[in-house]
Amino acid sequence: MQQVIWTLLGAHVAGVVLAAIAGFRSIRAGLAVAAFAPTITAIWAIWLFVSQDGLAGADGPPTSELVWVEGLDLAFRMQVDSLALLMTLLVSGIGALVFIYAIGYFAPDAAGGATFPPTLLAFSASMLGLVWSDSIWTLFIFWEATSITSFLLVGHKNSDANVQTAARRALMITGVGGLVLLAGLIILAQDVGSSTLTNLAAAEGSRATLAAILVMIGAATKSAQVPFHVWLPGAMAAPTPVSAYLHSATMVKAGVLLVAVMGTTFADVQAWKVLGLAFGIASMIWGGVGALRHVDAKLILAWGTISQLGLLITLLALGTGKAVFAATSILFAHAIFKAGLFLIVGEVDIRTGTRDIRKLGGLAKSMPITFAVALLSGLSMAGAPPLLGFPAKEAAIEAVLGLSGWEQIIGVVSVVGGAVLTVAYTTRFLIGVFGAGPDTIVKPRRLAMTIPAVVLGFLSVAGFAALGLVNDIVRPAAIELNAKSEVYGLVRWPGIKTAFVVSMAVLIVGFALGVGAAARKVASAPNATGADAADGLIDGILSNTPRFIAVVQHGSLPVYLATMTAAVAVAGIAFTDQVSLSHLQLWDTPLQGVLAAGIVAAAAAGAAVRSRLGATLTLGATGIGMSGIFIIHGAPDLALTQLLVEIIVVVGFVLGLGQLANQFPTVDNAWRATRLAVATLGGLAVMAGLAASSANPSGVAPIEDLTAGAVNDGGGNNVVNVILTDVRALDTLGEVVVLATVAIGILALANTRRAEA
Repeated sequence: MQQVIWTLLGAHVAGVVLAAIAGFRSIRAGLAVAAFAPTITAIWAIWLFVSQDGLAGADGPPTSELVWVEGLDLAFRMQVDSLALLMTLLVSGIGALVFIYAIGYFAPDAAGGATFPPTLLAFSASMLGLVWSDSIWTLFIFWEATSITSFLLVGHKNSDANVQTAARRALMITGVGGLVLLAGLIILAQDVGSSTLTNLAAAEGSRATLAAILVMIGAATKSAQVPFHVWLPGAMAAPTPVSAYLHSATMVKAGVLLVAVMGTTFADVQAWKVLGLAFGIASMIWGGVGALRHVDAKLILAWGTISQLGLLITLLALGTGKAVFAATSILFAHAIFKAGLFLIVGEVDIRTGTRDIRKLGGLAKSMPITFAVALLSGLSMAGAPPLLGFPAKEAAIEAVLGLSGWEQIIGVVSVVGGAVLTVAYTTRFLIGVFGAGPDTIVKPRRLAMTIPAVVLGFLSVAGFAALGLVNDIVRPAAIELNAKSEVYGLVRWPGIKTAFVVSMAVLIVGFALGVGAAARKVASAPNATGADAADGLIDGILSNTPRFIAVVQHGSLPVYLATMTAAVAVAGIAFTDQVSLSHLQLWDTPLQGVLAAGIVAAAAAGAAVRSRLGATLTLGATGIGMSGIFIIHGAPDLALTQLLVEIIVVVGFVLGLGQLANQFPTVDNAWRATRLAVATLGGLAVMAGLAASSANPSGVAPIEDLTAGAVNDGGGNNVVNVILTDVRALDTLGEVVVLATVAIGILALANTRRAEA
């Protein structure tokens, strides 16, 4: 079972190559090949769900690990637990339908056949790797991979300036968020002592607070939470199959998944809940308002996605068992109905030539199947019975009603208000796209586009009918996030309770608001103020970067050296409280003291002399003195290397001095004092670091093991030789290369000098 994980990922990688090859024939051929890997992965996920053993077998969830650096706890670790399996079903199942849909969406002679299908499959593989990740390193790698591949997908029509801007905006926001996330994950791993997600303990304290804030911000950028939401509407510049995939089951769910997984770890960190509620509530309300203002059907759905992602973040931030179960249920239902709605919009766009709801009319009669699917998916999004979205919405309302104090007030007002807005923009969407108006000319149906949308619409109905099966999928994932979710489940008929009354009131108020919004004539689409501000910020950074570089990278080598040395000195401050002199001794033999005094004298002379030749000779003297110390310590190989390097440096300097003045340029006393001070501080910092590290040895030198290994494993009686040729063979090879390079350099310089003579 463990090998299945790598086999499926390998199938995706192979599919990327094969899809690129097939894409040279046509984009449809590339998409057909690319659909294979998600299809078999979805079948595997379904098999695990229906299997008697499933994930509850004796061996536990399928796990696989590829160790990179064992001593540093760096490994690619994958685990398919219940939550990952739920996400696998969504990522690969909806992905397979999207690939089929794209075959009908694109014309046979559409451009990009060798690039779009493999990129879309690479995006699917990246998301799959992310949901399977069980270490912070694996998660971050696939997290960034989704940002890069989505950038390529959004920028598919790269000849369009608006598309370029939208793709750049998405990459910059999610890319910066990824770096913030990495910082938070590193702090968290150091704080809890593990980089494995399933082994993360509850974190607390100031470091945990900092990690929680950074992780939440990283998640908010990926899941388009206000104020980082501006990239998501712009991503609608991508082809509709990308929009459907990105907004339903993949990229925007990555941040939600991260918040869900980290919920237990940061449960005791107050900043985690406060920041999560701030992001979630703001996004839920502002996203709903945005969906009521736009006239592009894709943008209506995009802003609706922002709102529903805010609902998910809000519920997960609340963190109760009921709220987590409700969030998991909505995550599952949302992927199904939102993917179906986006596919419907794509079909409307292809068959009518527009997505502007002001120009559409009569589609309920001319596109009856499309209208039926849109109605089912839309009502599910609004939370109307008897569709899958209804029990999921009921669970959310019950979750916030079950709170107490300020959490109940904030939760009820925000969730109910967001639900009203959801019903309102859903109503406006359905009326705007399929309502009465001048009959729009419709092109013939494309079967490959219709079938996936029909399947998704059917699933919203079938999910409500087979609610027990849905519970079997959703409940184990929720339990993994919060053990208290075990007692909850979705129900078809909740009874006449407070939550049901509130839910019906939401439908009535939202419907009335939506009808009123649909009747309002909109002259023009609202300005993208937030997106323009983000683009202005990016443009400002890019335009000011050359000036910044001109100041920092000014070309003065002395200033560079002084800056780097000063940085080393500052870094040495961290070791000052660990410095101990009790373990130090002046020397093993007085000759070491003599050589050390000579090195110090040569260095001081080099700082004081005014001639270039004198500086060169004193520099060489310090190197030769170091060679002597290496010899005393029994390291003739290092001594030989040092001597040869010093020879080539001195010879090179002497030959180069012929083209320079004999004396250094005159400098003022302030600059000379600065250099001397920085050099002194740098030397003291290195001394402090060495004294601190030698005062706290990390272990005992394995002399006995090396001696025994030299005879038994290395087949030699000389321990030093065995170490050089076996234990540190690559290091020795490097030294040999250095010596050979130096020898070649000396020979080249000698020949050059001879030629000049």
